Amino acid sequence: MTLKAIVFDYKTLFHRGSTVTNELKAVLAWVKENDLEICILTTDPMDVATLCAQHGYPSPDLHVQKADLREPKARGSDIWMDAVADGLNVEHHELLSIGSSRWDWLTAINAGVFYLHAEWAGPKRSQCLAVETPDDIPSYASQLLMQEPRFSFSYDDPDRRLSLRSMLPANATLPADPPRRSFTLQDVFTRHRSISVGGNSASDMLTLHAVSSLYVEGMLPKGALFCVYPSSKVGKLSEELEQFVKPAASMVHGYYRDDLLVRAVDAPDTSLERYKAKRDGRRSPISIANQIQTVHLGSRYRGRLEGKTVIVFDDFTTTGSSMEWARNLLVAAGVAHVIALTIGKYTNRYTTYDPKRGVAIDPFSLSALGVDAFSEIEHSLSEDYDNPGLMDDLFAQAVEDTA
Repeated sequence: MTLKAIVFDYKTLFHRGSTVTNELKAVLAWVKENDLEICILTTDPMDVATLCAQHGYPSPDLHVQKADLREPKARGSDIWMDAVADGLNVEHHELLSIGSSRWDWLTAINAGVFYLHAEWAGPKRSQCLAVETPDDIPSYASQLLMQEPRFSFSYDDPDRRLSLRSMLPANATLPADPPRRSFTLQDVFTRHRSISVGGNSASDMLTLHAVSSLYVEGMLPKGALFCVYPSSKVGKLSEELEQFVKPAASMVHGYYRDDLLVRAVDAPDTSLERYKAKRDGRRSPISIANQIQTVHLGSRYRGRLEGKTVIVFDDFTTTGSSMEWARNLLVAAGVAHVIALTIGKYTNRYTTYDPKRGVAIDPFSLSALGVDAFSEIEHSLSEDYDNPGLMDDLFAQAVEDTA
């Protein structure tokens, strides 16, 4: 389910200044036109209905104050959003919270609620996704939270504790700001070109859509861990992914861990090796062994992953060997659910690798196991053929809105 209600801290609404007030009038009118509900949070008792009338705002559908909570907890506690969800009869992932302080941010993310920081009411916080003016709220909400999950490929395998989500076919082309007007995924993640969409970097936009799609699907429990699958070289991560996954984790109640997956030994560049093999008309030498023998979990996570959800980010996947080794490591460490999340997917197939009977994996040490230690099964992915067109429309709208 998609967005059903927007939660405003009162400080974001009752702000002196006619420009902000007029913008908020238009935004709140848009909220009601789109059949979304409005909730206002205040710590102390306050006549918010009268205040709304004085400002020309519609009356809120719900007002939650400290006295309404089942326990008298201060702001920052998830109990506030529990009260909102119960009062509006919605799920936490159907809410958007707008606030202006660290406590507003904690109130949202500790409850697993998507948060936007209102810069007109409080200084920008580096770990938050911020909106400069109220006029920005509808574009973020409509682009990210009022769309069904935007995944071209998906696969769920509860027995293996695995969910795979890939946004687009690897050969997809999307609209960009002038002068480029369009770009490919390889332009961003392989050629490292600077590309803007709606005034934001293309990599940020793609990552935002990926993370928000997981959110509206209800797949991001509070306390989830985010990580980026390491590049082929020791100590290197994809800059385009890492620079936004960290703040993305903070805005949707997760925690980014850049040392969870460790590349201990250099490995071949899989994209380059596959390209060379295709060019030379030979079979690619790349296999899951290139991952098994070079990647392990960081030692400081020993005993700290039991029952967790971990989202493993990567730019592209082909048959899934990198993601499968990450899954094997994480499952061996006690993780309850591994979400393999990629921007591009080269095929509609995915191969799972399971250790054969008697094969043990120590996830915190470098392994000498080979391919023969695993059973492999190829799976067909569910494919949404309409999604590339939807993403094209959404990126075109973002470009148009800032033209």
